[in-house]
Amino acid sequence: MKRAQGSVGARQGRAPAVLSPAGRSQAGPSPAGRPPAARRTLVGGALGVAVLVAVWALLASRQPEIILPSPGETWTALKTLARNGSLFDALGLTLYRAATGVLIGLALGIVWGAINGLSSWASAVSRPVVSALMSVPPVVLVSLGLIWLGPGAGVTRLVIVLVALPLIIVTVEEAVRDLDRSLIEMAAAFRLSRFDVLRHVVAPGVASPVLAATTVTFGQSLRVAIMAELLSAASGVGALVARAQSNLDTAKIFAWTITVVVVVILLEVLVLNPVNARLMRWRGAPDGG
Repeated sequence: MKRAQGSVGARQGRAPAVLSPAGRSQAGPSPAGRPPAARRTLVGGALGVAVLVAVWALLASRQPEIILPSPGETWTALKTLARNGSLFDALGLTLYRAATGVLIGLALGIVWGAINGLSSWASAVSRPVVSALMSVPPVVLVSLGLIWLGPGAGVTRLVIVLVALPLIIVTVEEAVRDLDRSLIEMAAAFRLSRFDVLRHVVAPGVASPVLAATTVTFGQSLRVAIMAELLSAASGVGALVARAQSNLDTAKIFAWTITVVVVVILLEVLVLNPVNARLMRWRGAPDGG
């Protein structure tokens, strides 16, 4: 009986218990002295930032501020932006424009991609348009937006939508085509409603790839928004970067650059990654009723 139980445990993939020197059993081998992945990532990232700042300070010590400001001069410029309120006002405005553009692109891309995933004809017809949107540089879209809409926030949103669309369309199309057809057929056999099929079969299979594409799209859209503001808007981070450029205030340009990088990292770590993890748990969780 014990042999049978042992063989069943082996077939189920359970690692045999290993006695540690203290006499406690451990499930499977564990490399000694290796730090957890999260701690290793945190320590490695901190070391990388420290090295980058040290190299930056060394190079800046040999250049005037107008060419390469030091970390201290950049920090002073950042504090100035925070004190006069322009840091949070401009950053909030740019984030709002980027978010609305991504949401519009997401809504259009999900519908468009789902149609392409369900119809090979629709995919073939729209393929040239999607390829063209992928190929056109964003600066060309900004130029066209200035001609069509004139200077303003509308150009920024238009460019973000056109930049976000192709990735979302392709992601949704591939996710729809990769759905498990046997699950859809099983749902039809049990006569589930269309809403239940969408909720329990389609949504879990599509949500995770779409969120991953949204994560990439939002970071890209924030950069595109700043570029569009720099060329077409009178407000936002891009407009203030253009003003700093005209004033030869390189320290403020560095301060804005660091701010945007930190904001994108915080959004990914605090918002997008937790939502993605929750979606993955929802995707793999059994339906309780």
